[in-house]
Amino acid sequence: MKKIVIKNKIALLFAIVFGMVSCSDDFLSPEPTEYATSEQINDLTSQGGTTVVTLVNSLVAGAYNAMITFQGRHDAFGEMSTGFAGDLMTEDVAVNYAHQFIYDYQIDNNAAAYARPLNTWNYLYSVVGKCNEVIAMIPPTTEDAALKGVLGEALALRAYAYLTLAQRFQQTYVGNEDKPCVPLTLTTNDVEETIGTRATVKQIYDKLLADLETSVGLLNGYKRANKTRIDKNVAAGIYARALMVVEDWAKAAQYANIARSGYSLMTQAEVKIDGFNDIANKEWLWGADITGETTTMFGSFFAHVCSYDVGYGESTFMPKMIDAQLYSKFGTNDARKAQFKNPSASVNINSTVVEENAPSYCNFKFKKVDGWLADYVYMRASEMYLIEAEALARQGGKDAEAYAVMKAFMDNRDPDWSANHSTVTPEEVFLQKRLELWAEGHIFYDYLRLKKGVNRDYTGNNHLEKKVIPAGSWKFIYQLPQGEIDNNVELTENDQNPLQ
Repeated sequence: MKKIVIKNKIALLFAIVFGMVSCSDDFLSPEPTEYATSEQINDLTSQGGTTVVTLVNSLVAGAYNAMITFQGRHDAFGEMSTGFAGDLMTEDVAVNYAHQFIYDYQIDNNAAAYARPLNTWNYLYSVVGKCNEVIAMIPPTTEDAALKGVLGEALALRAYAYLTLAQRFQQTYVGNEDKPCVPLTLTTNDVEETIGTRATVKQIYDKLLADLETSVGLLNGYKRANKTRIDKNVAAGIYARALMVVEDWAKAAQYANIARSGYSLMTQAEVKIDGFNDIANKEWLWGADITGETTTMFGSFFAHVCSYDVGYGESTFMPKMIDAQLYSKFGTNDARKAQFKNPSASVNINSTVVEENAPSYCNFKFKKVDGWLADYVYMRASEMYLIEAEALARQGGKDAEAYAVMKAFMDNRDPDWSANHSTVTPEEVFLQKRLELWAEGHIFYDYLRLKKGVNRDYTGNNHLEKKVIPAGSWKFIYQLPQGEIDNNVELTENDQNPLQ
């Protein structure tokens, strides 16, 4: 990767600021050079004020926009395509027909020359680069409340990108701490220096964990404009996810609890009918508010997962289904069963009703919004309950606390669960995460973290691709894009991941 150069961009932005404020302000008078100096930038941002806050807000908005940007392919549109590609590499999502994500579903889309590694790399490093623009402009010692908030957002979002990069381009943290991961591109406001070659897994995690802890502090008391932005709860949620990977159970439970603080769960009645398409949902901590200006229509998440609309996922074309074995794990009265076609229900191919002409196990979870305006979910309170429960269950002496958290969650999903369980195990939590977060783009990372293999070749399976792949296979890990190897002077072919 070519190192991100921010000097030219900062110079342009600095010039914009001068055009936005009075020329009589002495502290804004530039030196007669082509670029603004770092001293000028620091002086400007340390002053605070609405103009500077507007500027850095516009920059961080660019990072959020990168998460929903169409990348030229109908299977590449930022965050949701990256997460969905991962979920298709597990046992949990079944298909019965070739589709845009077919190579991901075949667990055969990881080679250096393929589009998926390149699109994933480009999307995530675009987020890193845009966050670096913000981080470079705001002195880490600023006392301006608004600037502290935006800096906290940028640090958390950059850490989010690195957490995904680390998991997609190298094996999971535990046991691989000293393995080569990805380049670590930073700014002059970071204590650490940029590593243009592959930083180690530990170096990447050390940095993102430190940034997330800083971010939570900076965002304390910060009021975000809306749920499309990161606040303290969201930063704590990202931190909890990362802490689970490094197996810091105590802190993971602590920060998952912080993340869900102030949020309530959908009731059993609500979860049966929710469309998982509205950022106003009381469970959603963070998401994307899709509008007429930002919709990517056929190249969008809902085009692939919604069985109710014209698109790649419609019930009579290429529907996305839950794995049959996973479906069988629902309790008899679990509210979430309503999100999928009951296999005992007959199929009427002549019906105009989606539920009737859909194949067994077809998902009804993700429902259409007219005009392709269904919103995207990045984080829900339910996930934080499950992280907290697992993290507590993995600590000695916290069994009662783990059960209490799990019961509070399951009481809103399956009325019979607590009658059948007096304790909770990490495996039970993993199962409930698979059922709860189906196709939301998260469970693949648990497969990696927990070192789970994939077995779709069992009696009664409903998979087109009957794969059996052991845990730790390089099939699950992307090679670095070939263009990165060719253009980054600090990398050679010897730095490439194995290909299986």
